[in-house]
Amino acid sequence: MNYELIVAMSKNGVIGCDNKLPWHIPEDLANFSELTKGHIIIMGRKTFESLPNGPLKNRLNVVLSRTIYNNNNFIDNVLFTTMEDMNNMIKTNQKYNQKIFIIGGSEIYKIFIENCNKLHITMVDEIIDGDSYFPFDKEYLEEYFEVEKMSEILYSKNKNVPYQYVTYKRK
Repeated sequence: MNYELIVAMSKNGVIGCDNKLPWHIPEDLANFSELTKGHIIIMGRKTFESLPNGPLKNRLNVVLSRTIYNNNNFIDNVLFTTMEDMNNMIKTNQKYNQKIFIIGGSEIYKIFIENCNKLHITMVDEIIDGDSYFPFDKEYLEEYFEVEKMSEILYSKNKNVPYQYVTYKRK
């Protein structure tokens, strides 16, 4: 299967704190929505539980878990599955031209990055405290991926959080 990874992280690799995003960038949330809407998103149980408004609408939410699993549990565009059953479940539910996005967390990124052909990274241009980190450093990314496009430094609506979009493609 062809996967794309999407993540927002700080300069020091933080992707979360207390199971939440440690920043609020409305424009990045809109970008995430635009990229993933109508497609399949794969996440871990903790990421699913961190979604403030429940499952993401207009997407098939695939939740990988060892603890929340009920065979063929498919409710409100949410599919709970294990790694062993995931590919079959996705093939059964995937529609024509649907992309598959890996949206976190850290352990899920570790599992899937070798199978990702594209990375969509929002670089928050600050050092942020957190307890969850993107599991790969810049050297790893540069070894296996090349920059496809990069935005200038942007600022959130209230001008308090600088960020940049970087899209990598596999070499």
